[in-house]
Amino acid sequence: MAKKTATPRSKTTTPQADATDVVAAAPKPRAKRAAKPAASPVVAEPDTLVQPQVDETTLVSDEWEPSDEEIRVRAYHRYLERGGEHGMDFEDWIQARHELKNKR
Repeated sequence: MAKKTATPRSKTTTPQADATDVVAAAPKPRAKRAAKPAASPVVAEPDTLVQPQVDETTLVSDEWEPSDEEIRVRAYHRYLERGGEHGMDFEDWIQARHELKNKR
């Protein structure tokens, strides 16, 4: 590789600047963010509560669904019946749900 040659420096000197000549730029002040208003708790009076409109068809289902607790208990019993082998929890859950739905 070729070496770089240094350029000769001039012998002239630049006059030193006084401290009064150099003015450092002051940092800009940061913009302040607008303060978020404090969230006030919403307290509704008992006579002003609004009851949601409920469609009757959403409440009544043709097919009964077992609760999660019932499925959980049945799946645990299936786990015990299998000898406590791990790794089939999803299958136990699905089968327990199926058994409980067909039972009623």
